[in-house]
Amino acid sequence: MSVERECACGRAAAGPLRRLLRQYCSAQFLKFLAVGGTAALLHWLARIGLSCFLPFAWAVAYAYCVGMAVAFELNRRYVFPASARPMFKQARDFVLINVGFFPVVWLASLGFRTVLEHIGLRHFVNELAHGAAISIPVFATFLMYKFCAFKDK
Repeated sequence: MSVERECACGRAAAGPLRRLLRQYCSAQFLKFLAVGGTAALLHWLARIGLSCFLPFAWAVAYAYCVGMAVAFELNRRYVFPASARPMFKQARDFVLINVGFFPVVWLASLGFRTVLEHIGLRHFVNELAHGAAISIPVFATFLMYKFCAFKDK
């Protein structure tokens, strides 16, 4: 039987849960949040610009590509620089992970927009809906990048 202990975050956890929580209680995760926030901001701003020329749904899709490119480069340089994997394999796995999360972000953007409109919000509906949707995959993508895309050989 395992004894409960405090992790660096101050939450009681045991065994595998403790190891999982330690991933998020790290300087590496803070760097991930910083570079991810930067990529998300550029993703969000790209969508606003693209919305001048495209319908919301298409603007979200194209802006996702902008955010993905920025996120890959920043994560590779600043969050996971120790990865010895060839850049091609890092990029391939990074893209596959993000392609898997694209439907989540895209559908959440559309869904949040519908909900916000339904409750009567009239201003910044697209911006709020898209911003909320971008944040959904944060915790899962960190682990997938760390143990798949940017893992050690």
